[in-house]
Amino acid sequence: MAAAACWSSLPSDLINRITDCLLATNDIDCYVDFRAVCSNWRSATVNPMNTSGLCFRPRLWIMLDEVFENYARILVNTATGRVIRKDLPLLRNYYVIATTAGGFFVLADRKYHHAARLLNPFTGHLIRFKAPVPFELDVAAAVSGPSPTLILISDRSRRQYRADPSSECFAVYEDQYTYPVTRLAVLGGMYADGVQGSLPPIPDVVAKKIFHLMGMFGVEPSEMYSDDLIDNFAGYIPQMIHANRCFLVKFDGEVFVIFKLRHHMEVFKMDTERDLLEPVKSIGNLVIFIGYRRCLIVNAEKFTSIDANCIYYIRSIDYSIHIYSLLFGL
Repeated sequence: MAAAACWSSLPSDLINRITDCLLATNDIDCYVDFRAVCSNWRSATVNPMNTSGLCFRPRLWIMLDEVFENYARILVNTATGRVIRKDLPLLRNYYVIATTAGGFFVLADRKYHHAARLLNPFTGHLIRFKAPVPFELDVAAAVSGPSPTLILISDRSRRQYRADPSSECFAVYEDQYTYPVTRLAVLGGMYADGVQGSLPPIPDVVAKKIFHLMGMFGVEPSEMYSDDLIDNFAGYIPQMIHANRCFLVKFDGEVFVIFKLRHHMEVFKMDTERDLLEPVKSIGNLVIFIGYRRCLIVNAEKFTSIDANCIYYIRSIDYSIHIYSLLFGL
């Protein structure tokens, strides 16, 4: 009892140092569990359920399972390797539209004209939007700025949708030139830290260099879109299955541009201060995973069953996994 009393009376500065460590790795669920220990720890810390502060936003999480048979989801922290199962009974009241590269759930209300909702699965904080979710069956999502602004993109229509919580409807953008860049930024997690705001996710001069590399490597942006691939799977068209593709991924403050080509891979690191794309032959302890639609990076030290400095990818329609070594170039 004495030991318990000692722990519950920790000074506030020490309590906050502990919680700062948890938030630094985006282990928001651990922060919530920490506050639940005793009233003293709760009074010394901020209640994450009553705020949309940037420090409580999920930014390093991905959802593994996308078969929505119940209200539980499996999420992985790409920085620490932690895997958790979250029961989210709140989902019974909503349609799940998408998850962001970071961990937010984008929902549509079942009752109020399908109004958009943004759920933090770790704190339960729900941001309500006035605008109804656009009628698109295929969307990817990102959250930008402190407001926050909800960004939706659709590969089928090549449209971008943006809305703040107070917006009556989503603003629609149909610029065919900027869509590929926005798509790369949304799927690559460029908005995940929440500080991007209204600034372009990729400097224009760097975007032009990415397009130049796309042309040099024979990457056709339209062939990267999920619907083009899915539509052609039905016909088993090999050249579409093996289409050259480009991905952009932000990890631990660094931005990588990754090209999956027919016979090899190319990786570049983005230097936004000098507006450069530098070729990379080693990514150290990092590992790249490439799917048909998305790409992600993890630290091999946190996932002991995978090899560092490699790219794991799907090569054919049978979903078999292959490994490309950046060291040996094969």
